[in-house]
Amino acid sequence: MLKFIIVLNSKTFANVGGYVITSPKLAAFIRFQSRQQQIFSATAPPSSMGIIKAIELIDEEPQWRAKIWENINYFKSGLQSLGLNTGTTSSAIVPVKIGDPHITGDVGRMLIDRGIYTNPILYPAVARKDARIRMAVMATHTKSQLDKTLNAFEDINKKLQIASNSFK
Repeated sequence: MLKFIIVLNSKTFANVGGYVITSPKLAAFIRFQSRQQQIFSATAPPSSMGIIKAIELIDEEPQWRAKIWENINYFKSGLQSLGLNTGTTSSAIVPVKIGDPHITGDVGRMLIDRGIYTNPILYPAVARKDARIRMAVMATHTKSQLDKTLNAFEDINKKLQIASNSFK
């Protein structure tokens, strides 16, 4: 019987949903006491089998772990040098906190128009005044791709002053 719990969210292995590894007793407790389990539950798609390979690759190809952290640090530093608020993230999911939901939507459209896929995150997923653009950094991103995105944020910031609007 397991004596520990590991909680992984849906962003850990770029899939749908999350999971808990725990003892049967704690699993029963979570199942019957967690309201969110029913609200945010989803059936695992066939692609979730890729998680097994992802776990294997963590040990077999450690260079990807080093590369993702290199890209995360480079990208976050670039955003912060523009005066943009990236919050307290310590993962490959990097928010650009803007605050105003309308401006956040405009930024999302401007980035898409430049060929940069983003996720504007608005209420009710976050508090009403905590709207943000969610960026997902990958180990396979090149410096050129990251620079393209940083340059787009720089141009957008000049037009919309999103650095001055973002929560610090």
